Amino acid sequence: MKRLLIFDLVMAIFGAVGASAALIPGGAESMGVSTDLLIHAPFNTFFIPGIFLLVVIFGGNLVSGILLGKRPAAGAYLSAFMGFVTGIWIIAQWLLMAAIFPIQLVFMLISLLQLALAIRLIRKHKLPVPFSAYQR
Repeated sequence: MKRLLIFDLVMAIFGAVGASAALIPGGAESMGVSTDLLIHAPFNTFFIPGIFLLVVIFGGNLVSGILLGKRPAAGAYLSAFMGFVTGIWIIAQWLLMAAIFPIQLVFMLISLLQLALAIRLIRKHKLPVPFSAYQR
């Protein structure tokens, strides 16, 4: 459980770094990312992806990390969901940019690892689905 908690918090940090690079004017360019990559995307700047990174990737992983410490079942299920969401985010990037970059492959592997760790934790401890009804 502690590994997944640390993993979620590290993913939150990566989300915060990506969001700050996307939201701060000139931040993406300073990291070597040009707006030329958005030629097939429905937006011209990294503002919308930055908001997504901040709210969903950073926020979701931070909340799942906190929940793992307080309510392990809810945290584990949210962590699995965040691994899935991060994977979908990377696939969306591939489609919108019409290119695949090594860093995206790394984050796809990280998202699959997060999903696998969370599912393993859920199965190992037989964690109940949050908000599920129990009949006694």
